Amino acid sequence: MTYLAFVLQERRLLTFGVSLTFFSSLGQTFLISLFVPFFLEDFALTNTGFGTMYSAATLISAASMPWLGQWIDRIPLRWYSLSVAIGLVIATSLVMLSWHIAILFTGILFLRLSGQGLSGHTAETAMARLYSRERGKALSVSSLGYPIGEAVLPVVIASLFTILHWRTIWGLLALSVLIVLIPLLYLLIGRQREGKINPGKSGSVPERAFEKYPLIFRDSRIWFIIPTVLMPPFWVTGLFLYQISIGSHLGWSAGLIATAFISFAVFRIFSALTVGPLIDRFSAQALFPTLLLPMTAAFLVPMLFSGQWTPFLYMGLLGMTMGAGGNIKSALWAELFGTEMIGTVRSLFSSVMVFSTALSPSLFGWLLDIETHIYYIFVAGVITTLISALLALRIHPGLR
Repeated sequence: MTYLAFVLQERRLLTFGVSLTFFSSLGQTFLISLFVPFFLEDFALTNTGFGTMYSAATLISAASMPWLGQWIDRIPLRWYSLSVAIGLVIATSLVMLSWHIAILFTGILFLRLSGQGLSGHTAETAMARLYSRERGKALSVSSLGYPIGEAVLPVVIASLFTILHWRTIWGLLALSVLIVLIPLLYLLIGRQREGKINPGKSGSVPERAFEKYPLIFRDSRIWFIIPTVLMPPFWVTGLFLYQISIGSHLGWSAGLIATAFISFAVFRIFSALTVGPLIDRFSAQALFPTLLLPMTAAFLVPMLFSGQWTPFLYMGLLGMTMGAGGNIKSALWAELFGTEMIGTVRSLFSSVMVFSTALSPSLFGWLLDIETHIYYIFVAGVITTLISALLALRIHPGLR
């Protein structure tokens, strides 16, 4: 089936997926990083202090994901997705009202959990479970919400900073979830489609879900997969959270970096749409070892070149890995473990990925505070991504 025919036929569910991936931006590092200078000033925080708080919030989110994420296998998708959206309303409201650093911490925790963790998990699990032959296309289309958010929201928020207080902006974000996302989710998922997406008995308690986790880790291929799963969220979180500080070391202005996010979004869209048919044709297992190669090239760009064009190529290559990554990994779990327990499997590995994002903020904050040269950080990026890519070759069907 062609992309156009597929989108027209499945427009309701695909719109559901795009809506969730777009609003997941509220908990993503690229958006939160725009407010970091205000957090540092209003709460008298250092880079290391904020990074440690951000890491702690992300760690708690990661620890919660295996339990909260597996419920998508047990309850109707409409109610599960609405619960995630309500979590986003609570998160954005807490950040807006944060009169104390403890309230800010709680708000960031809910942002990381509901936004970065559960929103994408809900969209990708629904796509991977419902579709078989067209799984790659479904994942590619639904993931378009990520780059759309990355292209649109930084520009909009940067414009709002000139006329509104940062707390007011968070209030507008809360209002957008309340009046746009929640009604959309309720309307787009009907009872008939829920029955296909949720094979388990509605309302049943997932008391046996944790018994499946040891079985997953007994599969020897997992240990060759995990490094490649960890690298993109680890590096992108650290680099984006402190993008202004890192950019200053490279001679990139804040405005140039914000504009370069368009390149990130465009390449992410291109990669996401291109990889879908490739998954359907060659399998996710065959494509997985190539996932980190654009990211490795991205680290080399600022080390080898200078000029105003370098952030665009750097961001574009990062976007290629991020665009292909979600689709390849979601399809990979379905290929390796089947679709019946994909919610449980995805929640486990989402937790692993979120855990990796918890490590980088405090580490990057400390490295910047001790004035580590940015090139040393990029060298570490090249080494870790190349080693991970070599390990991932173990699961390629032609190299076993």
